[in-house]
Amino acid sequence: MNAGSSPFVANFSLVIGGPFYNGLRRMKLVEPAPNVPGRILALLLFTWLPLLILAFAQGTASGGKARLPLLYDFSIYGRFFVGLPLLIVAEIVIDPWIRRVVSIFNESGIIPTETLPAYYAALKKITRLRDSGVVELILLLLASFPFFMLDDLEWISPGLTTWHGTASGGLSAAGWWFAFVSSPILRFLLFRWLWRYLLWSMLLYRIMKLDLNLMPAHPDSLGGLGFVLNAQRHFGILFAAIGGFLAGQYGNSIAYFGATLSSTRTPIFAFVVLSVVIVLCPLLLLTPKLVVVRRTGLSRYSQLARSLTGAFDAKWVGGPQSIQEGMLGNPDPSSLIDYVSSYNVVKDMKVFPIDKQLVMQVASEAAAPLALLWLAATPVEQIITGVLKMLV
Repeated sequence: MNAGSSPFVANFSLVIGGPFYNGLRRMKLVEPAPNVPGRILALLLFTWLPLLILAFAQGTASGGKARLPLLYDFSIYGRFFVGLPLLIVAEIVIDPWIRRVVSIFNESGIIPTETLPAYYAALKKITRLRDSGVVELILLLLASFPFFMLDDLEWISPGLTTWHGTASGGLSAAGWWFAFVSSPILRFLLFRWLWRYLLWSMLLYRIMKLDLNLMPAHPDSLGGLGFVLNAQRHFGILFAAIGGFLAGQYGNSIAYFGATLSSTRTPIFAFVVLSVVIVLCPLLLLTPKLVVVRRTGLSRYSQLARSLTGAFDAKWVGGPQSIQEGMLGNPDPSSLIDYVSSYNVVKDMKVFPIDKQLVMQVASEAAAPLALLWLAATPVEQIITGVLKMLV
């Protein structure tokens, strides 16, 4: 059965759908699809450019009236020139792999023909939630909450004049735009991705509840589900975007609020670990199914092994010398060795679908913007000394 047998397979997407996406389509911002550069430019024109214009108008863009001018605010670069583009680029990085997973489940025979209607129902449910206007409205309301009122360090730090306002004077015009337009847009993009990540996890959960035709001796050591890991590892780009937000914030803390580079080591490490854990968590939904497949496979292969080795012993080991000499060149020994190899594959089957490559990829992506912060904040002579030590 091919993907064309159900429109829910052929048209499935985590990102193409919902009121926000349809609004972008009406504004021609996703034509020709996916038009990533056009969308990034449009969002920067609506979020960052007004800040620049308003800051120049009030004399706080490059100095003079503010100790923290807009063009020297590292958090702005982390948000709008690292995080925002990565949240858009993530669509063309993640979605093709998710669609490939959906198609493989449909075409590979992992889901038996009689179970496919339940699979299509799961896809239909996820698609309906993806397109929910109520959910996107809730995400928009959450994104519009004035979180700046909770961030005392950045917004109302005494004795520090900034482009967005001061403790005594309140928010500037640029600060109002940032607080009620630019930041909510950025948070909405992030919340929208978090919602779609939850939908992906829900889909995996529903698929694992189905009667799957998994093979315990599959060479991927995951019963044939290794292709799911290939898709999951690409979610690391979302944490690279969040890492961009954090890198900008830490840059400000070091440059303007007296923080030290070493003080960021623990929170950065915690963020990278948390990123890896969040990406790995949905894969644990596969574990119960893999446990059953491995246990059943070992039982079946053990029973067959007893029959095969018993027949081999009766034919070759317990026979006269003339029969044993005839074993040379006979296919029986090599068949038994092949079966033993298959049994070892089943025995070595993983029930926790986690590999070192996945962990390292997600960790490196989450840490990349923060590593750039460390390089920028570390004296050049110290970097050179460290490199020389590694080479010597």
